This record gives sequence, C-alpha cells and structure tokens, in this order.
Amino acid sequence: MSFDTKTLWMTLAISNLVFGLLMLVYAGAEGGRATLRGWASAQLLKGLAIVLIIIKPMFSHPWGFTGNVLYLVGHFVELAAFLAYAGLGDRIKGAALMSVALTLGYLVGIGIGAAGGAMAVIFSSSLFVLYGLSALALAASGRRRSPVQVLLVVSNGLIALTALARAGLAWSSEAWDPQSAALTNQAMFLLGYVFSLCDGFAFLLLVKEDADRSLLRMATTDELTGIANRAHFLDLAEDRRRLCLRSGQPITVMMMDLDHFKQVNDVFGHAVGDEVLRRVGAVLRDHLRDVDVYGRLGGEEFAVVLPGTSPEAALPVAERLRAALAETVVATDSGQARITVSLGLADLAGDRRLEQAMSEADQHLYRAKAQGRNRVVAATETISDRAGASLRPAL
Repeated sequence: MSFDTKTLWMTLAISNLVFGLLMLVYAGAEGGRATLRGWASAQLLKGLAIVLIIIKPMFSHPWGFTGNVLYLVGHFVELAAFLAYAGLGDRIKGAALMSVALTLGYLVGIGIGAAGGAMAVIFSSSLFVLYGLSALALAASGRRRSPVQVLLVVSNGLIALTALARAGLAWSSEAWDPQSAALTNQAMFLLGYVFSLCDGFAFLLLVKEDADRSLLRMATTDELTGIANRAHFLDLAEDRRRLCLRSGQPITVMMMDLDHFKQVNDVFGHAVGDEVLRRVGAVLRDHLRDVDVYGRLGGEEFAVVLPGTSPEAALPVAERLRAALAETVVATDSGQARITVSLGLADLAGDRRLEQAMSEADQHLYRAKAQGRNRVVAATETISDRAGASLRPAL
C-alpha cells in the first residue's frame, strides 16, 4: 500500500514554517534569545526549501535544485543554533566550513549533470553528516541532561540514519528515482517525516524546559549571591527540621550578619558591596556540606541550618566560617575591603519551631555585635576571640 509523500512533505513544510514564525515572535528582539531566533530562522528556511523541493518539476534545470541547496543552508543554521545552545559556539566556524564543502559538492554534482540517483546520494549523505553533527552537538552539551534533550539527540540521530539508508539505496540501485513510489523510497520519506516532526516538537519542549528552570531559579535563588533566597531557605530549613525531628537527630540554626556593611558601601561603593556579598555566598558553598541549608535572608543577613549537628558541634563550623570570611579581601581602587561577620547559634532540635530558634539565634548574633563583632555566640554564650585562635566562655 502506497501513500502520498508530497502531502506528507507539504505538511512538514507547513509545520516548519509555523514553528519558525511562532518562535520568532516569541523570541522577539531580546539579546538573550539569539539561539532561539537562529533555530526559528532555520525552520523557516527548511520549510521554504521543502516547498521548493515539492514543486521542483515546475522549474527548468538546474533551478529545480534550489530547494535542496536551501535545505542544506537551513540545516546549517539549525546546527549552528544547536552548537550555541550546547555551549559549543567556538565550533560554529568549523561547522560552517563543513556545510560550505557539502553544499559545493552538491553544486558540483548539478554542474556536471549527475544522474538523479547520484544527486540523491550526495544530498542524503550531506543530510547524514549535518544531522549526525547536530546529534553529537546536543549530546556533548554541558547543560544538565534531561529526557527532552535525550529525545532531541535520538531524533536527530534517527534522521541521520534514515538519510544514510536512503543514500545507500540510491547508491545500490541503478534505476533509482528520487520521486519513485517504490515502498522503500516511501518508507524513507515517512521515517524522515516522523523524525523531523519529533525533532521540532522536542526543541520546543527543550525551550519550555529551560524557561521553567529559569522561572524556578528566579523563584528560589538569590540573584546576587547564587544561594537560596529567604523563602526557599525557610522551606528547605523546615524540611530538614522535620526530618531531624522524625529521626531524633540534632539540628542547629545559625544566623550571620556582616559587620559594618554600610561602611563598605559608603567607602567603596555599592558595586564592591555586591562583590562582598557574592564572596560570602562563595564561602558558604565552599565550607558547608551538601546536606546543610544556607541562604541570604536579605541585605547583609544570612542563615544556615546544620542537620545532624548539635550546637556544640556547630561551634567549630561557625568559627571556620568566621575565620574564612575574616581572611577574605576584596581589592578595589580605593584600597582593600575586608569582611568580618558576627554569628549566633541556637538549637533547633525537638519540638522547637524554626521561627523560635531563628529568633534566639538572632539574639545571640546581636550579643556578638555588642561584644565587639567578628565572633560567635551560642546558647552557652561561648564565643571566639577576635583573632580566632581559641574558643572561651564569655565573662
């Protein structure tokens, strides 16, 4: 049983044109969506190329091959978009040279009057290379792997294999006719149609997935420091508290406030103040465990929750943070901006509420400020001296 391949390819052409137009409208002129605009432009080129391929008999030789050439150009644009998306923008120049070589090879075939079978071999082999490179580029992406990305790699790989199979059939058959209604030729068209539709929808889903991740990051992450914002910190801290309550483990909350931060902004400027806050976020990431929860509550105030850690065991942790920050220096044109912090600890175990423990830790933090700053105060009023050399009870 045969089917109308021209109808299939006209449907694919319309799909590409609609995909392209919709995504160009969505991408707009925003600078951060250049990759999406590139992919959308590729779909428009490929859609127009398929239309030209379908109506090829209406053109005299060699103009009938315009659609095939435009399709190769469109796929290079798509490959460039995939490389940019995968963080491999430095490979676009090499891909461009490869695409130019493939296109020139196809044009040479047209120029010497190669038979239809030979042209099908050249064209399908070129598609095999381009789709194969797209699959490799997406597979090598440094982005976090997702099922949608895997689907896109697979669809491009399957299109490449389909093109290779078509090239093999054209090579092995002396009577090959690209427009033949033979079952094998129609099967190649059908497979290419299905995988191409899958490829388009998969990229749209990948764009949506990235948008969802971006929204989640904006909702949960402090933009300046890259750590949890207040709302996300409170959610994570409450989860850890409940887990430790069920398992009977100790848990400690730590409040942290930068000393004389207003002076840093006044003397060195807000740009340096922002860098100081970023350094604090970096120190927290470097000195705390994956299981620990930490975030910026606002301004120069930070908080940490240490699951499985008693207040006594948390004291050395707080001291290490204090010492690491005291050694941090931000070089500026106006001199060196130094960071010191005051910290307060409180027990979060048992049936204590998070708000209650944070309030107590905050009181200890203000006691650390009153005692001279750059020190740690816990429920036992144990503090570190300003040099950080030892721990001693407050007098």
